[in-house]
Amino acid sequence: MEVRRCMKCMHDLSGGIAYCPECGRAYGSVHAEPFALKPGTILNGKYLMGEMLGQGGFGITYIGLDLLLQQKVAIKEYFPTCTGMVSRENRSTVVWSSAMVGKTGTQRGFDSFLKEARKMAKLGGIPNVVGVKSVFTQNETAYIVMDFIEGETLQQKTLLKKLQREGPMDYGTCISLMTPIMQASGS
Repeated sequence: MEVRRCMKCMHDLSGGIAYCPECGRAYGSVHAEPFALKPGTILNGKYLMGEMLGQGGFGITYIGLDLLLQQKVAIKEYFPTCTGMVSRENRSTVVWSSAMVGKTGTQRGFDSFLKEARKMAKLGGIPNVVGVKSVFTQNETAYIVMDFIEGETLQQKTLLKKLQREGPMDYGTCISLMTPIMQASGS
């Protein structure tokens, strides 16, 4: 059975739909960075990978779909570009590292990534904290599967204000955005 999904938003495109009614993307149109997993890749036998949502120094976050539960998820892949020691060649799923043996910086980072996943999982059920659904290793790296939360990031929100030339965020707006984060972190 072919899975027809929009790789940008994971909307169901079965029935021969040519354009996604959710985001307007044409079926088969995919934006992918050369270092990222190819959209359409299936991980752990049950997660359909979509497009990259973002990237930080230690990982790449993708939109995905839990094929068993038919739910959107966010999948964070350990891919420490900041070390300069990892790569993915020829659109392979495998992460190649020049330093995955022993307690190198990459291995310590890998261990820290898994530790972060365990800590996040323990915080499950706390308001304003994203829930962890699964953690697994595959392709010589690790993945954290989390609840997918629709909305803007704080960076997107502040960039929009800047583009609209509204100036800096006012105190009240800043407090209303930061209070849930501080409450969740126990600050």
